[in-house]
Amino acid sequence: MANVIPYAFRGELFTGTHNFATSGDDFKLALYTANPYDTSSTVYSATNEVSSAGGTNYVTTGNTLTGNAVAASTAVASCDFDNTEWTSATITAAYGAIYNDDQGDKLCVVLDFSG
Repeated sequence: MANVIPYAFRGELFTGTHNFATSGDDFKLALYTANPYDTSSTVYSATNEVSSAGGTNYVTTGNTLTGNAVAASTAVASCDFDNTEWTSATITAAYGAIYNDDQGDKLCVVLDFSG
């Protein structure tokens, strides 16, 4: 499977739902053992999320992403967040999901870690 960009997210970009600017909305990265999403998904889901039990040092709902930096060139626009860490963690994750914590947990992208 490849990364997934939900259909709803594409429309939300045109309506100004998401503010990726440095002092804009807060976004989070949640980790998953199996993918609970498809292109019709619209919001964060706890289904198949990495467990916070057993000393994993993972917090359900994931980490808040910081350092939003929006860049645009002639044909491409992107948002680059600072690297996030789960220190002293023991985690097995096959997928990640970035969602907008300030806008009703709206799903932005699902990342496939290829295993």
